[in-house]
Amino acid sequence: MMNSKIALFVIGAVTACVLPAILLGFAAGIGILPVQADVAPSSLETGLLRSALHSSVARHAPRGGKPQTSSETDSTQGAAIYRQLCSRCHGLTEQSDNLYGKSFYPPAPHLPLSGTTFTEGEVFWIVKHGIRNTAMPAWGNLMSDDDIWKVAGVVRQFNSSREDQERRQHAQN
Repeated sequence: MMNSKIALFVIGAVTACVLPAILLGFAAGIGILPVQADVAPSSLETGLLRSALHSSVARHAPRGGKPQTSSETDSTQGAAIYRQLCSRCHGLTEQSDNLYGKSFYPPAPHLPLSGTTFTEGEVFWIVKHGIRNTAMPAWGNLMSDDDIWKVAGVVRQFNSSREDQERRQHAQN
C-alpha cells in the first residue's frame, strides 16, 4: 500500500514538472508565444528571466571588486568610457533620456537614475560577457579588463550618488 502511494506521488510530481515543459515546447513550436519587442512581457516571463539573469551573473562573476584599488584617474577614465560606449543606451545623467535603451526588450536600465543591484564584480562580468538575447553586447573582445573594471566602478558610483541624494531629500523633508 505504501509503495503504491509513493509511486502515485512520483508520477504526479513528474507529470507536474514535465507536462508544463511539453506544453511550452508545443506552444513555441506552433508559434503562439509572443516574441515581439514592442509588447510588454507577462509578469511570469519578466520574473523568471530576471531571476535567471541574477542567479547566473552571481554564479559566474568574480567575487569582490576591482583587484587593485581605484584611483581618481580610474574614475575619470571610466566616466569617459561610459560616456562614449554606454550612455546612449543607459543614460548619461539622471535628467538625460535613454530613449534608445528603452526601445530594447528588455529595456536597458537608466543607470544614473536607478543604479543597479549588481555588485561591482557582477557589473564587470556583465560588461565583459554581455547578456544573451538583449542588446547588451560583450565588450570583452573590445576593451581590456582594466577598462571594464573602470566602467564597473563608475556604474557602482551611480548607486552612491543616488543614495546620497535620497538622504539629502529625506533630511530636507
